[in-house]
Amino acid sequence: MKITNCRQCGLKQFSAFQDCSDDLLNEIFSNKELKQYDKNEIIIQQNDPFRGVFCIQEGTVKVSTIGNKNKEFVLWFAKPGDIIGIDSFINNKSHLFAATAIVSVSACFIPDGDFKELLNRDPSISRKIIKILCDEISSIEGRIASVSQKSIREQFAEMLISIATKNKKSLEANMPISYSIKDLASTIGTTNNYLYKIISDFNDKNVVTILNKKLVIKDFDKLSLIAIGEESVT
Repeated sequence: MKITNCRQCGLKQFSAFQDCSDDLLNEIFSNKELKQYDKNEIIIQQNDPFRGVFCIQEGTVKVSTIGNKNKEFVLWFAKPGDIIGIDSFINNKSHLFAATAIVSVSACFIPDGDFKELLNRDPSISRKIIKILCDEISSIEGRIASVSQKSIREQFAEMLISIATKNKKSLEANMPISYSIKDLASTIGTTNNYLYKIISDFNDKNVVTILNKKLVIKDFDKLSLIAIGEESVT
């Protein structure tokens, strides 16, 4: 069910707005707009001027940047409760990244002026915004370190664990990863074909499998060993 009233939104407790009163949010965000995006539809185009932030209500969003030779580099995946566009708000610059729906997505668009008013009315939000930015920077730094220090195989295992953890799932067997091979390959900077080879190897070792066209994690313990460079997986 799509929610437009902040008081009824169950995701508030997981967002930067968790300590704001419902009345204040509904008053200030009276101009917010619930937007719907289909799979693969662009939410934010890289270099677009900043007009506001998006609070993800349903679905998953791929946040990426286009680098040299027009190659896409996936920075992270935003989940329900996450806010995208905050960095451009702080820097007062055009968006340095693109945001794309990888499944059907519902998001509340909050105009720039309304977001500024909330920060003025409730300064405690600023601390949470800073924490969100720090978490994003830490995530990107971790990705860069992983790219420079780990094999593609290790990066892929690490990424699967990260996705599962970010989605706040318990680390249990038979967990589906609902992302396309193309997006997963872009995240770790490899080709679709090479990633298929890794998945085939993981499948042979009973670490993952393919079920209903979705990648399913079968053994988190083995996956964790691969992520830290332990290759003796049986």
